Amino acid sequence: MSSAVETVKHVSSDLGINEDTLVHESIIEYLKSRIKACMADRLEVMSRYQISSLDEFESKVQDGTIPEHPGWEDLIILENLENTLNKLKMELSHVRDVSTSRVNS
Repeated sequence: MSSAVETVKHVSSDLGINEDTLVHESIIEYLKSRIKACMADRLEVMSRYQISSLDEFESKVQDGTIPEHPGWEDLIILENLENTLNKLKMELSHVRDVSTSRVNS
């Protein structure tokens, strides 16, 4: 089984792409893919309860509009998805900033 480094070397050579460019673009695409998956999961939970925000969800669980079970569990899932989305977006922004600084150097 080949290592990640060997795989990058092989693919970059076969496609005629600089290794750094291949890795950088792969990271961007990976982050975008994870963002889309988290957004789909978030939309599924929000659609299930017909809510449009985390605050609305919490409010409806607290006032009994949404049953506590599984409401609280789904609220935790939604909060975790929001946190993950924020981290992924921050990393994507960072990777793009690095790309911009490389081009401007």
